[in-house]
Amino acid sequence: MSEQGKILDIAHISFLDMIKIMITQMGAASAKGTLMRNALSTVDKISEVDYPTFDDYLNAIENSTNPITQIEGKATHIKEGVFGLAKCPFADSIKNYNEVFKGLPPSYAEFTAEFNKPSPVAQKYRVGAGAGVSPFCSVHQPMRSAFGEKIKIGGKNIEVYQLGCKAGSGKKGFADEFIKASGVSKDVVDKTLDNHMCCYYIKILN
Repeated sequence: MSEQGKILDIAHISFLDMIKIMITQMGAASAKGTLMRNALSTVDKISEVDYPTFDDYLNAIENSTNPITQIEGKATHIKEGVFGLAKCPFADSIKNYNEVFKGLPPSYAEFTAEFNKPSPVAQKYRVGAGAGVSPFCSVHQPMRSAFGEKIKIGGKNIEVYQLGCKAGSGKKGFADEFIKASGVSKDVVDKTLDNHMCCYYIKILN
């Protein structure tokens, strides 16, 4: 351990090891599908909410009543619907695992590549497509988009677009397809990822 007397969270370690076992026993594609379905099933457990204005939506982030904030922490509104998340929700899990095993399993790279491949689910929720940098993105990104389906702003539905993500190593991944579809400049995404681990866009539908 890097810190004397530090107590590790066994739940974090077990979860990451479970993913490794799933990849070994089921293959990357099946493991990806299982994790994504599990993440999406959580949307049935939350109630719909309608914020009168976009400012009300932002205020709900600040007071942590926003459904998306409750699953990932407080994001920063960069500009015009673009958000940056400073800390990955799985950062502590990764840290705990690394404390024990001194690195993530090599099979995680195969899983991440599988998540970035085109699929009906990835298209529906506008995730992956290059913005996946670890297996945890397959849980976090679809869950955020699914929660977005339970949110309205001014009575209008919203869509969440995953634009980019940054690995712990600092390497950036970009979802060029969804960056183009969102109309957000890739330069904005790139700059956001300088100081954030995740970048996404919220579109208010007409």
